[in-house]
This record gives sequence, C-alpha cells and structure tokens, in this order.
Amino acid sequence: MISTIELYILTLLFIFGASVGSFLNVVIYRVPAKMNIVFPGSHCFSCKNPIRFYDNIPILSYFITGGACRDCGTAFSARYVIIELITAFLTVALFMVYGLNTEFFCYGILTYILVAITFIDIDHLIIPNGFIIIGFVILAVFLMLEWLTIGIIDSIYGAILFSVFLFFLGVVGKLILKKEVMGFGDVKLGFVLGAFLGVKTTILTLYISFLIAGAVSLIGLLGKWIDRRSQIPFGPYLACGTIISILTRAPANENLIINWYLSLMG
Repeated sequence: MISTIELYILTLLFIFGASVGSFLNVVIYRVPAKMNIVFPGSHCFSCKNPIRFYDNIPILSYFITGGACRDCGTAFSARYVIIELITAFLTVALFMVYGLNTEFFCYGILTYILVAITFIDIDHLIIPNGFIIIGFVILAVFLMLEWLTIGIIDSIYGAILFSVFLFFLGVVGKLILKKEVMGFGDVKLGFVLGAFLGVKTTILTLYISFLIAGAVSLIGLLGKWIDRRSQIPFGPYLACGTIISILTRAPANENLIINWYLSLMG
C-alpha cells in the first residue's frame, strides 16, 4: 500500500514529468525547424499571440481551453497533451523501478531524449545529431562518476553490438530490397543506446524493438495504412524497446524479462 509520503512524491514526479513533456513539445517542433527552443516563448502559430501563463499549465490547460487558442480559436493538436501524459507516466514508472537515485536520473534523461526522438523521427524521418551528443555526454559523466551499475567495458561492447547489428541489417536490407531500410541516424542512436544498456540488455532491446516493429508493420499492411514502399521510421521502435528494457531491469542490473525467459528454458 502506498504511503502518504510516497503518494506526495509520485504526484510531484507526475507534475515534473508533465512539465518536461511540455518542454519536449517545444523541442519536437522547433529543433527540426532549426528554431531557438527558448525564444520566442510559447505562442499560437496561427495568430502569433503569446500563450498566457495560466494557459500553459501542462495537461490541464488543454482541457481548460478546450484545446484551442483563446484569441483566434485555432485548435491545438491533442498530441501535445498526449506527449505530456506519456512523459509524466514514464517519469513515475522509472521512480517505481529505481527509486530516487542516480540511475533514475540517468535513465530519466535518456527516456526524455527518446520521447523527443520518437516524434521527430515520425514527423521528419530524421534523428538530430544533437540528441546523440547529449546522450553521450550524459552517459560519459555518469560512467566516470560510477553512478551506474553498468561497467565501462560492458558499455563499450553494448555500443558496438547495437550499432554494428543495425549497420549490417541496413546494408543487407538495401542489397535485397533495393531501398534504405535502416538510416545512419538509427545506427548512431543504436551506438548510444547500446552504451547505456550493455550487451545483455542490448540483445533484449533489439529483440523487443524488432518484435514491435514487425507487429505494427503487419497491422499497417493489413489495414492498408502503409504499403511495402513506405519509408518507416525505426527510431520509435528502438525507443520503445529501450524503455521497456529499462523499466523491466531489476536493481541488481538483471532484467525481469531475461530472468523469466531463462526460468522457462531451465
């Protein structure tokens, strides 16, 4: 049963996560457009009027304003509040797994980066290098300070395994299908993710990512939302696989999914 203090902490983390999600909405829109993510402040893209501070409360403001601009009535995309909710729930979930420690902060930052990458890749089929660089810097700091249970050697091997596998798959796919199936942005992202995860979790993440990608692609083909010639962003699937792996990792650097599978094999 959750205590009053834990409920208070979870509420604060939910609010914090929603606020980060609100910022990520700005990042997702402005980074691909090469716009400043700080100036100008939040405003309606239709009438250009600034959004009032009381209309800029994560999640709540969308419903208070009816999802539209107070000045011109232009509807705002529901995706804004969806991203805020996703980020809020993921923040709470990470706390439930790791508690309030260094791994929570490390994987929290990684998760926020992956949320931004997911929607930018969906919209533009690109993974900006800035996110890759930020990921490397954060990981390097945490590894040097020994704030992660993963070791430097395991991190290096994980990075090589993840990126080489994606690169090899991209080369083979292009030779067979005569089209690009894996962009170099995915390979660079895989290098960072593998470094965060280590070898064992990298293998699990790749498996989950391709499983989700296959399922979604099959549903899309059957529902005729996509066809065989469609260029499908793979970044979102890598993000999903990574977040699932992170959330199922036990405190002792073991993974619940891996342990479950090994118990079945034993």
